[in-house]
Amino acid sequence: MKKFIVLWLAITCFYIVQAQNQLENAGFENWDEIAISTNDTIREPVDWSSLKTSDNASLSPLAPVVCWRSAEAHSGSYSVRLENIATLVIANGTVTTGRVHPDLNMAKSYMYTDPADGHWNNPFTSRPDSIAGWFRYIPQGSDSVQVKVLLHKGNGKEPDTEYLGDRIATANFRTGVNTGNQWMRFSAPFVYTSDQAPQYALVILDSGNGFFPVTGSIAFFDDLTMIYNSTSFKKEALTAEFLYLLGNHHIVIEGGRPENYAFARILDITGRTAWSGPVTSDRIDISRADLKNGIYIVSLTGNSHVLTQKIIVH
Repeated sequence: MKKFIVLWLAITCFYIVQAQNQLENAGFENWDEIAISTNDTIREPVDWSSLKTSDNASLSPLAPVVCWRSAEAHSGSYSVRLENIATLVIANGTVTTGRVHPDLNMAKSYMYTDPADGHWNNPFTSRPDSIAGWFRYIPQGSDSVQVKVLLHKGNGKEPDTEYLGDRIATANFRTGVNTGNQWMRFSAPFVYTSDQAPQYALVILDSGNGFFPVTGSIAFFDDLTMIYNSTSFKKEALTAEFLYLLGNHHIVIEGGRPENYAFARILDITGRTAWSGPVTSDRIDISRADLKNGIYIVSLTGNSHVLTQKIIVH
């Protein structure tokens, strides 16, 4: 039998949640102009880097531009656009909060946090439950878009066999879905391997499938958000509305007024509707929902009220 854990995300927690760490420039609104030669400049998002600012002084000038500022934003003014470009090899469209170490032998390439230089690291000391954000993807062939996040202390590197003892948690999202010009939400849970607090977050966004990208695949990313659960709060101490699951067939609205809501929707990690139905009482019948293991968002809506919470099915 499946067990459901409902994690509370209510208004009473707003200021506490906001105090938790978020990624630097996660909405890609701020950009640097970087001189790569006496006659040429490129743009990279502030606090992020790409192939053109790698640590390999001999390869960086030869590397293609794979990262651009885009006015096609999910919110705000800009998003980041990545594209796989064919040169000496097929360069993966990539951007990272760390730094790129490229190599013509792609098996020797990696990305890493440089703890000694603030330009190549993202300080991060919280323990989020998951990372979420928005993406658009136009793949070529069987290519897939990827999001990788490594929370770590000391040294962080991806891929890595050298500093595994410094790893605190990892989150990974990958899909080959073609979204066209539509923005789609993604979410990926963190898998913790240590009970320690991290020091840094190494985030890697790719428009291609790791070591096997396909030329011409294009990805856009925007509005990355770290999601925090509420396991530190006791149920009896809550005064705002929250949800919990009764058995496997009902979501119960507690601590509020069910009549404020008319419609319920359960979204999967891609933002697609996994189930929807009316709200007619404080007990929402989801017996016909076929929810596979994973993370879902429950959203209740009414004329002037919205209640949104996360559900982990496992």
